[in-house]
This record gives sequence, C-alpha cells and structure tokens, in this order.
Amino acid sequence: MEEIHYLIEDELEIIQDNRFFKFGTDSVLLANFVKLRRGDKVIDLGTGSGVIPLLLAYKNEGVEVTGVEIQPEAAELAERNVEFNQLQDQIKIINADLRQLDAELKAGSFDAVVSNPPYLPVEAGRMKKSDYLAAARHEIHAELEDVVAEAARLLKYGGQFFLVHRAERLTEVIETLAKYNCQAKELRLVQARRDKEADIFLLRAKKGANPGLRVKPVLIIYQENSSEYTAELKEIYGQK
Repeated sequence: MEEIHYLIEDELEIIQDNRFFKFGTDSVLLANFVKLRRGDKVIDLGTGSGVIPLLLAYKNEGVEVTGVEIQPEAAELAERNVEFNQLQDQIKIINADLRQLDAELKAGSFDAVVSNPPYLPVEAGRMKKSDYLAAARHEIHAELEDVVAEAARLLKYGGQFFLVHRAERLTEVIETLAKYNCQAKELRLVQARRDKEADIFLLRAKKGANPGLRVKPVLIIYQENSSEYTAELKEIYGQK
C-alpha cells in the first residue's frame, strides 16, 4: 500500500510504500546537517526511497545528487519520487551495490558523500521478517566499513562525508573513518528530550584533513513534557 506524505510542508512530497522502511527523523536531520555549495556533486549511499536526495536538491540550488540503492523495488520508488517532485534535472538514482561501484563511478568524483546506513550488525537485535525492513535496520548488504571505504574512494581530497548513526557506535565510526583517511570534524548529538541520553549523532568528516573535532550544541527533538517538536525541528520540517 502506498501513501503520500509531506517532507517539507506544502512544498515537497514523498511516496511511501508499506513494504519498505519508512523514512524517519534521522534522514531529515541528516539532510539538514549537510552543507553544500552551488555546483557540488553529492552522492547518497543507501538512498532507500530517495528522501535524502529530494531534500538536498530542494534545499541546495545548483547541486547534482546521485542516490545509490541496492534493492530494485526501492530504487524504482526513489526514481518515482524524483519524477513526482520534478527534480530529474538534479537527481539521478542508481540501482547498485555500493560495494561494487568501481566500474560505474570514478574515484574522487564527488564533493560530498551522505549516508544513513543500517545501524545494527547482523548479529545484534531481532531481525525483521521482511527482507526490505531487515536490510534497512541490519548490515546485511553493507557493513559500516564498506560504507566508509566507498565514501572515501568516491570523495575528492578535501571532500566531506556526512552521516548519521547510533550514539553507541560513535567510537567505532570515528576509528573507521580515520582508517580511511577521513577525520571527524564536526559532531552533533541528538536527544529525544533534554533529560534523555543521546540516541543518534550527526557527523561531518573530511578526507585528508588533520585531526580536530568540534562538538556542536545538542539537538533536542521534542519540547519538555510534550510530543510537540521543538522550534528547531519545526523549522527543519518547514512547519509554521
């Protein structure tokens, strides 16, 4: 069953299929965290239904966005979402395994790489019965190191890698980035509420940079004692 939802209120819409993993706040926050310049070429590894490319193209005039998705049905839905929002001039969707892009995409051909990868190792947590949902949650098709290695290959020297991941894997992410000559440069923790621990983090890394990490103010999703978004979240979603 398909449904249509707003990504940006009254501006940007997305078709969602109940068979696939529905986009969450994580992807929206990541797309907002990304900083691009006009003319940049950016690639989203594991694009799903195309939510991150849609948001990047909408928010950044003059950028070229490529989305890579291994599941054919999800890639087809991402293409439909691009057409639905008339963003074909800015976005290209590729149905491919991110571990096997060597022949299709040259090394050093992107200014920025973005990824909201599966958060859980295969052996962690209960596996979803649906193959689509399991692949979105668990590292079935690509492990963290696969994503980082391909991001490093695709990036130009000095290029930026933006990703979102679970807070408990922060050390592993930073160490893996350093292994592939990408230094963590900017970190922002995300908490559901002010009195809760951070669930996820947003991280910007730079290929070929020297060590030196800036930690930004924590991002809070919900207002105190309420299910209503904070002012910052409302702004990100384009809510009045």
